[in-house]
Amino acid sequence: MATRITSAGVKPPLYKIVMLGDCGVGKSSLVSRLTNPDRPMNDDISATMGIEFDTQMLDTEHGKVKAQIWDTAGNERFARVLLPTYFRKAKGVILVYDIAKAKSFESLSERWMTQIDDHASSDYLGKLLVGNKSDLDANREVTRKKAENFCREYGMEMLETSAKSGQNVLKAFEKLIGIVHNEALQARSKSKGGIKDINSSGAQNGFKLENEEGDQTISSCGC
Repeated sequence: MATRITSAGVKPPLYKIVMLGDCGVGKSSLVSRLTNPDRPMNDDISATMGIEFDTQMLDTEHGKVKAQIWDTAGNERFARVLLPTYFRKAKGVILVYDIAKAKSFESLSERWMTQIDDHASSDYLGKLLVGNKSDLDANREVTRKKAENFCREYGMEMLETSAKSGQNVLKAFEKLIGIVHNEALQARSKSKGGIKDINSSGAQNGFKLENEEGDQTISSCGC
């Protein structure tokens, strides 16, 4: 039987995920809606200046995990300086565009996918495409078909959300963190053959996993 990483006495794993997209697409609003779902949404949320992050416990099919969600300025001047730090140890990315602004969608392939290729430091980076502001469907400039074609090209899934109404916001974050956690569990399963070597080098009663919040470690039973 597979060992669950969220077993009693073991801290849930923490994964760093990042938000990418142009200014004004609603990245900060999505994070705010996730972390404070009952708070009235402020339409005048100021643009992020630099980097901000929040942590949130999320459910997956394999138990609860902790997401460290990093939000950065969509402004190119800030992003160019901050992205190397932003992507350090990131395990997942949510690419956000505004369904009512075609330019924000075009920027994904013109700019943001290149930034991922240039700066992502993980061997595996889970990705999810999010078309935000689904409440503005009457003003839609990006069709679902166009978004689905983008997903096929870059190998990812997609959801449309509304930070204003809360539609699919939690689902989006849980979908991405589920993708990331599943990949981590699969990688751990593949490496089980090396557990004896890890134990013989000094770790006892299990092995250690890196905690993305720093270089701290958490133990997991090796039985």
